[in-house]
Amino acid sequence: MLILLWPSARALAFSISSTEVNGIPFIISNSTYGLYYGLIGKASNTFGRQESLTLSAYLVANGGKGANFMFSLPDDNYRYGKEYGFAFDLAGAMGLNIDERYYGLGSELPGTKYSTFNNDHSKVTLQFSRTLKKELIIEGDVFFANNRFSNIVEGANLVTPEIEENCRDYSGVSAKLTYDGRDQSLDPHGGIYVIANADFGVRNAEYSKVCIDARTYHTPFHSDQVLAFRGMLTQMSGRIIPIYEYATLGGNNTLRGYPINRWRDTNAALLNAEYRVPTPLPMAFFSGLDTVFFLEGGKVDDEMGAIATGKWAVDSGFGFHLNLAGSVIIRADFGMGAEGLNAYFFYNQAF
Repeated sequence: MLILLWPSARALAFSISSTEVNGIPFIISNSTYGLYYGLIGKASNTFGRQESLTLSAYLVANGGKGANFMFSLPDDNYRYGKEYGFAFDLAGAMGLNIDERYYGLGSELPGTKYSTFNNDHSKVTLQFSRTLKKELIIEGDVFFANNRFSNIVEGANLVTPEIEENCRDYSGVSAKLTYDGRDQSLDPHGGIYVIANADFGVRNAEYSKVCIDARTYHTPFHSDQVLAFRGMLTQMSGRIIPIYEYATLGGNNTLRGYPINRWRDTNAALLNAEYRVPTPLPMAFFSGLDTVFFLEGGKVDDEMGAIATGKWAVDSGFGFHLNLAGSVIIRADFGMGAEGLNAYFFYNQAF
C-alpha cells in the first residue's frame, strides 16, 4: 500500500530563495515482491528556468534496495499543454532486486516453478523532446543498461548464461511521437492520448521494437464518472534481445490480476477498461476518493498472427484511487486472474 505519513502530498514543502522543495515518505506494496518503503523529494526552479530534480530512495522488505533520479529542463508539469522548442530529461535508476522472477518466453508457461535471481542493476536514459504543435510531441532517447545476476535458482525455464550475458551491458535508442489531447494529465476526464515509439538495440543488443499505445477518456453518464480505455500493440524482432526489452504483460500497469512480468515475448496485445466513480459516503473518508472497476485482457506470442486467434489472459477487479490535491494519485488495485488474486498498491493511474 502507498502510505503517506502526512495528509497532503505537499505537506512537507518549503522554499529556499526561488527553489520550491517538496518531499514525502512512502510505503508501496505488490503481491509479487512485497513491501517497499522510502522517501521521494523534488526541487524545482533552482536556477529560474522551470527545471526540476526528483530523487527517491527505497528499501524492500526482502532485502532489496534502489534509488532513482530525474532531472528535467523544463519540468514535465510545466510543459503540459504548452508549446516548447526544446526539453531535456536525464533519468537514472540503480539498485538490487532480490528474488526477481523469470517465467520464460511465451503464453503457455506455468505460473509456478519460475526461476529466481538477484539483480544488481543500473540504467541511465537521456531524453530530448520538442513540440511540433501543442498536442504533438516528438522525442528521441538513448539509454545505457547494466545488470549483474547472482544467486540464481533455476525453475522450469532456465536463466541461461546467454540470458545473463545479453543483459549484462547494453544500450539502445528510441524515437517517440506522442499526441496528447487529454483535458488534464494526472486524472483525465476527456480526450485522447496516443504514444507511438520505435526502439532499437545498438550496443551488445540487436533488436527492433514498435509499440502503439492508445488511450481514450469519456464521461457518458456524469461529469465526475470516467470511462477509460486503452489498447496497446507491440511487435519486435531481433537476434540479441535482453529479457528486459521484450514485450511484457503482468503487473500494476498492464494485467493487475497477475504477477509483475508474468509473460514475455516478441509480440504482445493488451486491452484495458476502467470505470472510475466517486466513492459514496460513508466510505469516502477523504475527498477525491474514487472507486474503480476494471476489466483487462492480453496475450504474448512469438508470432503476431497467433495473438488474434489464441487464448488471452483475462482479469477483472476493483480499486480505490485517492487524488491528493492534484499532485499525485494513490491507488490500491485488486485483480483476480486465472492464477489467483493479486494486489498492487501504487501511485498515479494505470493508464
